[in-house]
Amino acid sequence: MSAAKGEAPAEAKAIRQQRTVRRHTSSIPASQFGRIRALTSYGMTQVQVAELYGVGVDEIEWVIRQYNPTV
Repeated sequence: MSAAKGEAPAEAKAIRQQRTVRRHTSSIPASQFGRIRALTSYGMTQVQVAELYGVGVDEIEWVIRQYNPTV
């Protein structure tokens, strides 16, 4: 067995991953956040409120969680 003299393997360059900043872009105006909290506390479900505003339930959950930390 003879050892082949070849080029040393090239070092792999480190790939720098870009940092992803996650921003919540809501289609609901901030002035309506209080109303959303009130509607859900008065008995409307999050699904009903989402349908009222024409957004996903995740946005309603975000508004409630963001501005009412006890939920």
